[in-house]
Amino acid sequence: MKRLSEIFQIIKNHTNKYAVAIAIFVVITFFAGESNIFNRISYDKQIRQLEQEIDFYTKQKEENLQKLEALQSDNESLEKLAREQYQMTKPNEELFIIKE
Repeated sequence: MKRLSEIFQIIKNHTNKYAVAIAIFVVITFFAGESNIFNRISYDKQIRQLEQEIDFYTKQKEENLQKLEALQSDNESLEKLAREQYQMTKPNEELFIIKE
């Protein structure tokens, strides 16, 4: 017990009370409470993931709008889509489906 009190006295004599107060403030601010550093990192990760999803869906939307515009303006592309995706044929035409 005497040894413990000696260690406490040495620490007390060699530390600055302002530095201790600042250290306690930093620990409470960054590691305690609901908005700690770990939650902040997690939220930043979620934000980056959501921004990537936004970029992906924006590009997909632009591609789909271009396809729609091509289908509305050009009958050949509409016929190509109908033949490829829906296996539609012209009269007196046979369709062969080859599965790979």
